[in-house]
Amino acid sequence: MEELLLHADRHIKVERAFNIRDIGGYPTVDGQTTQWKRFLRSDGLHALHEADMQVLMDYGVSLIVDLRLPKELESSPNVFKDSKRVRYYHRSFIDEEVLKQLEDKPVQNRAHLRTDHFRADKGYRTWLEYCQPSVRDILVSLADNDTGVSLYHCSGGKDRTGLVTALLLGMAGVANELIAADYALTARHNINSTFKGPEPDIKSWQEYEAAYCPPAVMQESLEHLNRVYGGVSSYVRHIGLTEDQIARLREMLLKP
Repeated sequence: MEELLLHADRHIKVERAFNIRDIGGYPTVDGQTTQWKRFLRSDGLHALHEADMQVLMDYGVSLIVDLRLPKELESSPNVFKDSKRVRYYHRSFIDEEVLKQLEDKPVQNRAHLRTDHFRADKGYRTWLEYCQPSVRDILVSLADNDTGVSLYHCSGGKDRTGLVTALLLGMAGVANELIAADYALTARHNINSTFKGPEPDIKSWQEYEAAYCPPAVMQESLEHLNRVYGGVSSYVRHIGLTEDQIARLREMLLKP
């Protein structure tokens, strides 16, 4: 699995973002492989300079889907917002009203969410239940981009971006264990982030992973979708994706 995670084409290197990764090259349970240069998952793009932007455009990026809250856009505007070469959509993963509901809920365990904007007693499972209209709109935006590479991102490229990635890879048929490992891979890149570094006691990516993105968190979320909806594909149907949209996403993910 380590070879898959650390494939030479996985991490897209730029100077002012740390966690841009291609989700290609992952095997599916039915013997297929996710394709390179279809989808990039990323942390914030607000600090990119022109050379960084050119790296992404040269890679083939034609669509940016920004998953951040409106207040995050105000404080850190996306450098592609007014681009004439790349389409830019703001599709907040969660709206302010839902955020308030989540923050008002009693908290049982926030260990893996301790520095995030969102607080939820059941972690990502709660997000997947409360944010269904937003998740649908994000996936529809990605399904509608039939040319070039789609890049979606939040601030750290871990939580909101991680859930979108899990749904995409789940629709493709990637095993849950590998999806969870891809989620945890953020630790190796964000340990170096200057945007929002780890707490002082975090000295290694292994400690970062244990504190911020343990694979078990994503595994639990995927198991929740299996128990409640019968799997990722059934979940995305439930939230409103059409069979045609699901087929388009699978085609982007799997066909060369």
